Amino acid sequence: MKDFEFFLKQGNFLKVVDTLEKFEEGLLDKESPRAREFILFKRQLYAMYEVQNRSVNEHELFSFEVERKNLTWLYRANADFIQEMHRVDSIDQLADHARLGKNEVFRRRALNPRRLKGLTGFATSFGLYTYAPYLAVYFGTTLPMLGAVFAGLYGMLAFSESQIVNSIKLVKDQSEHHGRLLVTVGSSAFVSKDIIVDVKDVHSIVALGDDASGEDGQDGNVLRVKRYFDKENARWVEEERALTLPGDSFRDRYFLDWILADKNGESGDLADDFQDLMLLQHELTTSKGKIGAFDVLAARDTVSLLNDSDAIIDA
Repeated sequence: MKDFEFFLKQGNFLKVVDTLEKFEEGLLDKESPRAREFILFKRQLYAMYEVQNRSVNEHELFSFEVERKNLTWLYRANADFIQEMHRVDSIDQLADHARLGKNEVFRRRALNPRRLKGLTGFATSFGLYTYAPYLAVYFGTTLPMLGAVFAGLYGMLAFSESQIVNSIKLVKDQSEHHGRLLVTVGSSAFVSKDIIVDVKDVHSIVALGDDASGEDGQDGNVLRVKRYFDKENARWVEEERALTLPGDSFRDRYFLDWILADKNGESGDLADDFQDLMLLQHELTTSKGKIGAFDVLAARDTVSLLNDSDAIIDA
C-alpha cells in the first residue's frame, strides 16, 4: 500500500530519500511489475514533497505558467453564454405572457404531445374500421378489427389522465382567499376540479424533465400539496395530495419558480411578505400589456441577426 503520509511526516526527508535510493539499488529485477510500481511511487513522493515545501514566491512563479489569456477567454465565453440565456429566457417569458389569461401564472397547452398521441390512436382506429372491408381482402377480417380495437384502446389510455394541473391562477378578489392560488386539477380529459392552495402549502418534490440547460427544474414537476380548500364542497382538506405539473405549458417563470420552491424552512410571515412582493411584481409585469405573436417572432429574428456578425456585414 502506498503510504505517502508516513514518509512525508519523517523529520529528515533526505534520510528517507537515501533509504529509498539504496532500496532501489538493491532490487534484483528492475523489470518486474513491483519494481516499476516502486519507482513510480518514489517519483510521486518526491513531487509531493516538492509541492509541499515550496515557498510563496515559488508557488506564485509556478502559477504564472498557466496561460492567463485562456482563463480570460473562458470567463468571457461564460459571460456571453449567461447573457444569451437571459435574453432568450426574457423573449420566451414575453411569449408565454401573451398566451396566459388574466391573473394566470400557469396554463397547460390544449394540444400537448400526450393528447396528440391519443388523437392519433383514435384516428388510426377510425381509419382501420372504415377501410376494414378493403383490408380484409389482403389481411383477412380478424387483423384489421384487432388493429382498430388496440388503436382505440391506446387512444383511450393516452387520454386517461388524472391529478394533472391544467392551470394556476392568482386569486385577486379581496376575499379571505386573496393572494392564494386557484389550481384547476384535471380528473380526466374532460372533467376538472378547482382547489385553492396557499403558496406556503405547496412545493415541488421531484423534477420530471431534463433541467441541466438552464431550465431550473421547470420542465415538469410533481407537486406536494399539504392542505387545500375544496371549492366544490366549500371546506378545507387537511390531507396531503400529489399533483403532476406538466412541462408542455405556458408559464410565468419567476412566479412558478417561487411556487416550486421548498418553503418549509421559512417562517410564515416571511413567506407571506414574499408572496405579497411576487403579487406586486406580477401586477407590474402584466399591467404593461401583452406582446403579440408577430412581435415575438420579430424580436427573436432581431436577436438572431445581432448575434450573427456575418449577417450584419452582408446586410
